[in-house]
Parts: sequence; C-alpha cells; structure tokens
Amino acid sequence: MGSTRDIVRRASIAGWVIGAAGLVALVSILLFIWFGQPFGLFNDLGRIVMTAAIPFLMLAFWELGGLTPTPLALVAQAIGWLACAVWCVTHLLFVAGVVTIDYSKPATGAYAVEAVALVVIGLWIAGANLLAGPWLPRIRWLGVLTGVGLALYALGIVLNGADGALVYIGGLAYLDLLPIWGLLMGWFLGRRGAAESA
Repeated sequence: MGSTRDIVRRASIAGWVIGAAGLVALVSILLFIWFGQPFGLFNDLGRIVMTAAIPFLMLAFWELGGLTPTPLALVAQAIGWLACAVWCVTHLLFVAGVVTIDYSKPATGAYAVEAVALVVIGLWIAGANLLAGPWLPRIRWLGVLTGVGLALYALGIVLNGADGALVYIGGLAYLDLLPIWGLLMGWFLGRRGAAESA
C-alpha cells in the first residue's frame, strides 16, 4: 500500500478532490433545478468522483490509527471500501441508462442499493472520526456530523424517496458538509504530510 507518508499524501489529495467534486455537485444541482440538463449529469458525475475519493481517506484513517481493535477496524475498512464501490458502480449504471431511479418514491431496486451503500459510508465516516486516535484534532466533530447527516439522508431516501425532512436535513450534510470536511481533511493531512517529510 505504500509508506504512511504516501498514504497520507494521497489522502490529502483525495480530500481536495472531495471538496472540488462536491462544489461541482452543489452548483450543478442548483443549475439543474433552474435550467435542467446537462447540469443533472454534472451533478451525478461530481457525486461519483466525490464518493470514489473517499476510500483514500479511509485508508489514511486506518494507517494513522484509532480506538477500534485491529480486526474490527479491518472489517470496517473492507465494508467501507465495498460501500463506496457499490455506490459508484450503481450510479455509473444509472448515468449510462442501464438502471433507472425513481426519485419520487421510496427507494427500491438500484436506488435502494445506493441508499444502503450511502448509509454504510455515512456510518463509517461518523465512526472513524469519532474513534480516530489523538492524531485527529477538533475536525473529528465535523466528520461525525457529516457521517450522521449522510446516513440520515440515505435513510430518508429509503423511507420517502427524494422528499421529506430527513432528506432535506441530511442533504445539507451530503452536498455541503461532506465537501467541507473533505477540504479540511485535505488541508490537515497535507500539513501533516509536509511536517513528516521535513
């Protein structure tokens, strides 16, 4: 997998990617509401890139350590990576027109698969930040809030589709807090990596 310095450096880049892709997703969903396509496609692609970058941060959390015993942390790592892969592949299939998603109804089919994967990703982010070792400063609480918000958003999708209080509240975490958390993690890990290189 590489040295700790390399893992931290890649995670820092991933954090910046999460932030940039999240900004694209946020702006494009607003433009989609006002103007329609192709901004919906840009939103979808931004969220795919954002989600695909998360495993690099997951690996950094593993490498830098925390309070979870190693066997449980390894299981959580594998499940987190799998959830990110499942969400990205399912959403790519949606973008390609292979599967359909009906946002107006409670999640079924591919939409339910995405929602369950997003619950797992959200719980992973919340748990990893909460249980991270002393290497993670106060940013951990933003990570916990972000992860819980993602899980609530996905739970709302399962219960109500893309409408309802949980989706609106959790959507703030998904489109606002996740990119901010990514940017802050990118900045923090970049500084840490630079300090270790000095």
